[in-house]
Amino acid sequence: MTCGSRIRLALCGVAGFGNRTLDPAGMQLNLFQWDLVETGNGYTCLARLAFEQAREHFARVLDAVPNHHKAGAGLQVVCHWEQVFREQAGMQAEAAVSFFWKQLAAFSFDNSEVNRELRANLFRYLQNLMDKGAFDYLPPDLCRGYLSLQLGDFVTAESQLRGLIESFPEEGLLYGYLADALWLQGRREIANGVYVTALLLDPQRVGVYAICNQRLAAVIVEHGASMAPVYGYLKGVLPLVEQEIAIDTEATRIYAVLRRAERARHRQDHAVAIVARRDLQVLAPKVFAAYLAFMQAG
Repeated sequence: MTCGSRIRLALCGVAGFGNRTLDPAGMQLNLFQWDLVETGNGYTCLARLAFEQAREHFARVLDAVPNHHKAGAGLQVVCHWEQVFREQAGMQAEAAVSFFWKQLAAFSFDNSEVNRELRANLFRYLQNLMDKGAFDYLPPDLCRGYLSLQLGDFVTAESQLRGLIESFPEEGLLYGYLADALWLQGRREIANGVYVTALLLDPQRVGVYAICNQRLAAVIVEHGASMAPVYGYLKGVLPLVEQEIAIDTEATRIYAVLRRAERARHRQDHAVAIVARRDLQVLAPKVFAAYLAFMQAG
């Protein structure tokens, strides 16, 4: 038997056709598409965290086509997560959760269906790790509410985050997660108020978190997270909310003066409004100019 014949028989066997009789057209189709089917099966197993089965599918393809890009990439992902699972298995509960979370947060997922399923199943695995360890919150960024949010259970996420915020009222990122949970329920007015609180409390962390409100995200890119509550209001993206927790920064002082000026304007308290505007002009001339333009436009 020639080398070419052996390859053809091997390919048919890998594709799962065994000793079936195939017509020439069918043979040609199987020869040129078996690798796509086998690679697809590998990615399906990968998404379900069936790493051993995924490895077998990718290895079959790579044995026949060593430079097969998709199979090679899939095998690399399998190796990565197999190593992560092995390492965390030998750790104490809290260390295992922290390690797995860091690996998950750092991994780059594309928007394909396979990667969405893989990401969701990894989050479910992390959720199980937290359940086993009875952990509600590992500061600064991991909590049950965030996992529920990522898994699409927005109502549960809201409940979990509200409960956690009662215990950690100054953690701004938790408000950012809560705002997303509300936004994804369609409760966008309430969500926008919570986004403001998040940004006033912790602009650094909230600023790098991928929030759901894309208009607000654009404001953050343009003006920075610290000043996003101010310019978000002036652009009609965010409301003005009362600062229930006092955080003294230049940005929060500017926000407080802007809020004072607007409250006085709406009450038609001209004396207080004039004083507040003067204070704003001294404190933040650029914001004052934007505020004048805002009033003229409205």
